[in-house]
Amino acid sequence: MKALVFHGPRSLRWEDWPDPVVGDGDVLVAVRAVGICGSDLHGYTGDSGRRIPPMVMGHEFTGEVIAPGRHGAHFQTGTRVVVRPFLHCGRCEACAAGRTNLCANRVYLGANANGAMASRIAVPADNLLPLGDHLSFAHGTLAEPLAVAIHAARQAGDLSNRRVLVVGCGTIGLLTMIAAKRSGAAHVIAVDPKAERRQAALAMAADAALDPNDANFSANLIATSRAGDIDAAFDAVGIAQTFGQCIDTIRPGGTIVAIGGWKTVPVDLSKVVSREIVVRGSFNFTPADFATACAWLENGLIDCASLVTTTFPMTEGGRVFEDIVERRIDGIKVVLVNEAST
Repeated sequence: MKALVFHGPRSLRWEDWPDPVVGDGDVLVAVRAVGICGSDLHGYTGDSGRRIPPMVMGHEFTGEVIAPGRHGAHFQTGTRVVVRPFLHCGRCEACAAGRTNLCANRVYLGANANGAMASRIAVPADNLLPLGDHLSFAHGTLAEPLAVAIHAARQAGDLSNRRVLVVGCGTIGLLTMIAAKRSGAAHVIAVDPKAERRQAALAMAADAALDPNDANFSANLIATSRAGDIDAAFDAVGIAQTFGQCIDTIRPGGTIVAIGGWKTVPVDLSKVVSREIVVRGSFNFTPADFATACAWLENGLIDCASLVTTTFPMTEGGRVFEDIVERRIDGIKVVLVNEAST
């Protein structure tokens, strides 16, 4: 078969790759659409070191069942599916506690195992959910990042009537705003330097959207957040500037949830300690989070068309990755599609 193979920093080629091995509990899926995640881009450039070449990336994906394995027969050939790419063992201490996202033996397709930027992939039948006929394959790829956002909102605790700050209006940030609003947040403020992303935030869930590079940023934040009374802040970027904005704006006793965490950032512990700020990490999602994400998509609760802004053939993936890195492509969510996808 063919796959988009990562050979090292900025080397990504559509070429021959071994056919997947289908186990008894697996289902062979024809990949139809794969979203490009920020973590894929960090792997492509070599910045994160989380993608070890040679490998096939891609963890936000949908497809059609080609053939069920012996124990996956309840999926008929041709069934449209969305795939949960996170596999847990079910035996370790974390799994026993229901925190399967922290599984000691976890496998993440497209990260520490080969993923879906390919013609076909074999996945456990338990990781498949049906994709509604009214959803395109490309729009279905939002299930994975939406599950990340839903999990992040839950990490913040009870958001009912809370005032929330989300720093970073990429796909995860925008979906986190929606998840926060659906969790009862009374007021959501978005922060992003790009005007088009601030507009997208306002169109989707934000009550206000601010430019962090504006000389009046601090004053504007106070004006839009009731004297700076932020109960929960989400860092959806994971760099020193964005985490610092969360630290500086959260109220005493408030909670910061770090979603983007691919590099080390400095932390002013004096502010954390003296104001008793709670800092929580948010890592991926649980099966329940993923099922909730699929339900939200199925019920039309997400404006998929505003998020999936650009699609390209997967055969052109090498060029697309380079164009995104060089900012010649600047969509919110860019999706690679295989032939015959819709």
